[in-house]
Amino acid sequence: MDDGRVIPGLNENWTFCGAKPMEWACGLVATMLFTELFLPKANWGHYMPLIIIVLVGVPILLANTRKLYPDEERGLRNHMMSLVGISPVDIPTPANLQPLWSGAPYEDLRDVKPNCKYFKLQLDKIFVNENKFKEAEEY
Repeated sequence: MDDGRVIPGLNENWTFCGAKPMEWACGLVATMLFTELFLPKANWGHYMPLIIIVLVGVPILLANTRKLYPDEERGLRNHMMSLVGISPVDIPTPANLQPLWSGAPYEDLRDVKPNCKYFKLQLDKIFVNENKFKEAEEY
């Protein structure tokens, strides 16, 4: 619009009952799996309330879980990846996966973890730290 007006809801995603289309697709797949694995093949009409609960409940549950994180999809993905033990992409490794950070002084690192890559690659010989305040004393 040339007059500076903003069209309401222009960049919003499509949702139905707060769930996105992919979450409704997950609910449909969960319903198919539920009917195939847990219900007898005879007459599904008797079990229709259970089928509808799964069909509607799974997307709503997924949407509510997604909304727990401010970053929605990426926040949920990063949390699940760190729970499994995989480092999430595009962010630094979380503290529960990397208990020792690179900011630790390497003198202390030798006592804690003597077989780490820092010492295997002999980086302690490259980055010699004889006097921490040598440059400060010159000025």
